[in-house]
Amino acid sequence: MDISTNPERIAREIIPNLRCINSEVLDCIEACMQRKLSLQRAAQMSHNFYTKAKIVFVTEEGIKEVITTIWAATDNNIILKGGISIPVCCIKEVVLN
Repeated sequence: MDISTNPERIAREIIPNLRCINSEVLDCIEACMQRKLSLQRAAQMSHNFYTKAKIVFVTEEGIKEVITTIWAATDNNIILKGGISIPVCCIKEVVLN
């Protein structure tokens, strides 16, 4: 996926203070399906090997990125440590580290 601007790297603890975009940020169904698979894979890797993922997502404040473990991935949200959630629709990219 192509990111048009450089995302700002933030700490996971900042996420609850942000206003995530609640509309789809990807432009095709194939990209949405790939994102879903990537999120499921990242959650599985986090559980089994404590692997962190880079998550690039869109907020009203701009494009942000966080490197963290994903505890769960549902159809609508991902859950991070501390019960922090990010809506799936605002996630542009997921990269396993």
